[in-house]
Amino acid sequence: MRITPMDIRQQQFTVKMFRGFDAHEVDTFLDNLAGDYETLLKENALLKEQLQVLEERTRGLEDRERVLQETLVTTHKVVEEMKEGARKEAGLIVREAELQAEKMLEVARAQAATVQAEVAGLKRTRHQMTESLRSTVEMYQRLLGHERAGADEQDDKA
Repeated sequence: MRITPMDIRQQQFTVKMFRGFDAHEVDTFLDNLAGDYETLLKENALLKEQLQVLEERTRGLEDRERVLQETLVTTHKVVEEMKEGARKEAGLIVREAELQAEKMLEVARAQAATVQAEVAGLKRTRHQMTESLRSTVEMYQRLLGHERAGADEQDDKA
């Protein structure tokens, strides 16, 4: 059983005739003791309240820390997923660009082949026209040669 300050103040001692204590001194001592004890009890209660408040704060801080840790882990996962998604998307973009480049190269090769065929055709046509023109010039030269020969004969006859 705990002793309260009131118990200390109300404590009565039996007084013996011989060798007893001064009742006033004992009462004063008990009053002082009760006051100090009361002060200690109040301080103890105050400290318990402060401890409870601090424990609640600590629990709140621990909860916040846990939430922050979870948020950090979640954020890290999201960042890693975003990085992986970006890598995949970059890979797809590169692959599409390579396929498009291959198609463009095929089109360019086909166009080059068409141009080469046209150039070869034009060369053949030029060669044919050159030959035709040469034949025509030679034919006119022969005709002119015949005409001169005929004119010279007529000049000789005349």
